[in-house]
Amino acid sequence: MNLRNTYPFNALFLAGPTASGKTSLAIALAKRLQAEVITVDSAQVYKGMDIGTAKPDSTEMEGVVHHLIDVHDVTCPFSVADFIAHVEILLKDMKKRGVFPIFAGGTGLYFQALLEGLPSTPPANLSVRARLEVLETGELYQILQKKDPDYAKRITSNDRHKILRANEILVTTQKRVSDFQEKTKPFHCSQLNPKCFFIYRPRPILYERLNMRAKHMCENGLIEEVEILLKKGIESNPNAKKAIAYQQPLQYLKGELSYEKMLLELQQANRNYAKRQFTWFKRMDAFTPIDLETVGTQDFIELCIKELQI
Repeated sequence: MNLRNTYPFNALFLAGPTASGKTSLAIALAKRLQAEVITVDSAQVYKGMDIGTAKPDSTEMEGVVHHLIDVHDVTCPFSVADFIAHVEILLKDMKKRGVFPIFAGGTGLYFQALLEGLPSTPPANLSVRARLEVLETGELYQILQKKDPDYAKRITSNDRHKILRANEILVTTQKRVSDFQEKTKPFHCSQLNPKCFFIYRPRPILYERLNMRAKHMCENGLIEEVEILLKKGIESNPNAKKAIAYQQPLQYLKGELSYEKMLLELQQANRNYAKRQFTWFKRMDAFTPIDLETVGTQDFIELCIKELQI
């Protein structure tokens, strides 16, 4: 089935919390639709970050082409702007080949950029970021409240990533985040008209899956993977070293956590991340929520196909 001329939808967005089953669903749908998968994951882009990101291997992919996996060195930060630039090239090529794209992943910021565009903020300044990193989150937030109170009200006082970025922009440009309101989309991204689903499982079931996944990862090579990444310089990349499933093993390898404490904190971090994903996508009206425990995997696949053919 080739959906390149299908109206009104020319892409499928398949989002969801970690461990909800997005990867297997995307692969099953891609096989039915003769589609290719564009991975929407801020950590799977990095080479060598495999076990901790639950990156599918060639066997799991079942012959389905996956894009934006292993495209970046672990020592170099990968931004949402980098993601959009890659997607623009991919969409141009896929349109030429008549290939239907399935965007699958859990990075809310990337999905938001696809739907709404990128703010016209300046690129990252790593030297400024390094100077700001030494300050406590509370101190940085107080600076933001004084210099950009409008933006400070729009984020939480413990969202260190956004607070750091806002202060970085203040130092680099002498302008506030609030001064950069206009958002832009490159041509092919602006042509996207996707059908969007947020798949999930009830939290008790999801949290059990997350706990088991963390335990399985630690027992099947995650520590060794992080040890290799440490030697390769993962700590030079603030985005990679803070990725879910990597912070705690790094602390364990440095002797800052026992194995038991590391596992417990990793499981908690996974659950916290899933909570944030629920919150993020709940705000995005384009996404239709689907409880896989109620709908069922096969029924959801048929629902997707029916919706795309409307």
